[in-house]
Parts: sequence; C-alpha cells; structure tokens
Amino acid sequence: MKTVYCLPIIKNSPEEVVDMINGNLKDYDYFEVWLDYIDGLNDTFIKQLIDLIDSRLVVVFRRKNLEDIKMDLETRFSILEQLQGTAVLVDLDITTQTAELDFVRDHALSLKVIGSYHDYTQTPGPVQLTAIIDTMDWYQPSIYKLASLCNGPEDGLRLLGQLVELKAKGQKAIVSGMGEFGAVTKVFGALWGNEMTFAPKTLEEQSAPGQLTRGTLETIFKELGT
Repeated sequence: MKTVYCLPIIKNSPEEVVDMINGNLKDYDYFEVWLDYIDGLNDTFIKQLIDLIDSRLVVVFRRKNLEDIKMDLETRFSILEQLQGTAVLVDLDITTQTAELDFVRDHALSLKVIGSYHDYTQTPGPVQLTAIIDTMDWYQPSIYKLASLCNGPEDGLRLLGQLVELKAKGQKAIVSGMGEFGAVTKVFGALWGNEMTFAPKTLEEQSAPGQLTRGTLETIFKELGT
C-alpha cells in the first residue's frame, strides 16, 4: 500500500506557507496548514491556497496542544463558508470545535470534514473510544481521526485496532499515537490504511509530539520491504 504523506505547516506568514508548499509539491500528497498561526490571514490568501493545491490542502484552526484559538469565531465561520464546495479537507476537533462542526451541519455546508479527537495526556479506553466514534458519527465526517498520547504499548495497539475496525466498516480513518509508544501507529497505521501520514521534513517542524520525519519513515518502510 502506498504511503500518503502529509506535510504539517506551521508558519507565521502567507509567504512562508506558500514557499514551503511550492518547495515540496513533488514530495508530499497533502499539506496541512495551521491557519491560526498566520499573521495577515485573509480571504485572498485562502483563495490562493485553494488555487494552488485544492484537494491536497488540509486546513486546521487549532493550535498545538489544544491551546486557545486566537482567531475569532466569526472569522472561522467565514472561512468555512469560503471553503464550501471545494475539495479542501477541514480538520475540526469534536471536543473543542463543536461550534464550527455545528455551523457546518446546521448550514448544510458542502465540506469535506476530518472529524478529529485529540488528547495530549492519554489514550481513551475502549468504552470512551466507542463514545468518541459515536459522536463523530453524528457529524458524518469524510474522515475519522484519533490522535492521542500513548503511555504504554497497549495504547498504540488500541488505536491500531480502532483503525482496523473503522476500515472494516468502510470508513476512512487516521490514527496517530503521540509519544514514544505511539511510534508503532505511524508505521503500521500507514501500512494498514491510514488516509494520510503526518511526516515533517525535520523534527523541529513537528506539529505533534512523536511525529517521525518522512526520511525516517521511508527508511523503515524500505527495511520492511514495503
């Protein structure tokens, strides 16, 4: 199975974002742009991103570690309306971004949503995971995403098991375990059907703890013969 690589981009200016995309167009399948970090963000820049990469664009309103979003809610709603009808993927967290998710649902916006769940302290147990998936079902996302800190081997295995279960039901999914024990999800998640693998070019450009660089992943997959 071909590994689908996504480059996380956290930059402070539109120019830096565009330069990073243009410099990696041949090496990455998707580009995840963290909008809340960009100074001077406006409709013109959003349109520029759409025109540049369209279906290869993933947009994120969040900040790392679920820190408070600085962008006001009305601006987020406006961007969602601008993106409707495009092939852009919009990553919305089901615990901290219910306002955006409800806006998409209540206004019947034609958007490709990644319904995501993030926990930077632990991986939910089986019962809680079931409840999380049920909540995602309510919003009918295009892709289900689970990202959590793995405090032991069993956490990584639980996330991979959830990936297999979602794929068996015909649902597109991404699981991404953070921390040392989450590394297994980066490798086997890619091999077992993750819709994309978040892989920065350098460790300094990680958007979440424990991400492996594309170079490291390619070395692993080469050794595995995949």
